[in-house]
Formats: sequence, C-alpha cells, structure tokens
Amino acid sequence: MAIWVSSDWHCDPGGLKQAVMEWINRGKAGGHRLIGDGDLFDILLLGRMLFQNAASVEQLATLLDGYPFDYVAGNHDPYNIVRKIMASYTNITMHRQLRIEENGRRYFLTHGHRWAVDWGFLRLRHIAPRLVETMVNVASGPWYWLCRRVGWLASRPAAGAPAGKELQRINKLIRVIWAGASHHALKQDCCVILGHTHA
Repeated sequence: MAIWVSSDWHCDPGGLKQAVMEWINRGKAGGHRLIGDGDLFDILLLGRMLFQNAASVEQLATLLDGYPFDYVAGNHDPYNIVRKIMASYTNITMHRQLRIEENGRRYFLTHGHRWAVDWGFLRLRHIAPRLVETMVNVASGPWYWLCRRVGWLASRPAAGAPAGKELQRINKLIRVIWAGASHHALKQDCCVILGHTHA
C-alpha cells in the first residue's frame, strides 16, 4: 500500500473531472491510502449553496463506495464549510491539516495557502498561517479582496492583458509558499506535502 495524494481538482457542482475519477479508481484498485489535499471543489468561488447535494459531491461518495478517504481542506473548500457538506459520508475524514508517520518518516499535509502571505520581514511569519486559515474560514470575501488589493494574492488579469507583471507576482507568491513549507519541514523534522501552487 502506498499513500496517494492529489489536490486542486477545482471541480464544479456538476461532476468530477475524468482524471479525478481515474485517480480514485486506480488508487482503490491498488489498495492505496487516498488523500485529497485541498481545493477539490470550487466552493468559495461558486457558492456553498450550489454544493449542497451537488452531483460532484455525490459522485465522489458513490465512486469511493465506502473506501476510506482523507480530505484536507483548502482555500477554495474551507474546513468549516466542507465539513458540513461531507458530514453524511462516514468514510470521508475531514482535516485542517494531516500528520502521518509511515515507516519511520513523518509527513505533514496541508493545502499550502497558510503560507501565502509574506510577513517574514515583519517577524510575523509564526502567526501568518493561523491568521490566513482563520480569515479563509470566517471572512473569506473581505479577506480575498484585501489580499488582492495589497498584492498578496494574484488578481485576475484583464482580458487580453499581457501576463508579465502578474506572472512575476504569482512566481513570487509560489516562492513565499515554498519557503514557508521548507521552514516548517526543517522546524518540525518532517516532509511537507502541499497543493495550492499548482506546481
């Protein structure tokens, strides 16, 4: 048995993507531990009401057919919201983050958005992850507006606009996230597994 981790499916309420269904079927056939590492569904972007009894959520449950599945919440599918949506599926275990010890190795799974704010220069790096998690769960709309406004989060480019500066900002944010993950790995003596960066 191996540990299989996948993230950033960004499925809408209408159904799962073909690649996701293949991943689940192959993982089940091999008897592997399946872990979804956040942003499996675009709940925040499309609205939580669309995901109540959504075909994509029901399709996930049907495809799993009781097979155990660990679901680590992301920024598009915050823990407090997705926990309620998945509450009736006892084989799906929800996590804010997940720690695993396997064959003497320690793993820390998180979606990664907890490190999406670069506050290292203010010596506030130790509180940024908790703040980001809290704001995504409690006040996601105002939080994303503020993050785009101050440049912590890439904004959507205007149609036809060149990607130059926006791409530089995205690359900088990815470096900040990986720096946060590396810092955590060294401090906690573990391997960090994350999504969020689509890399």
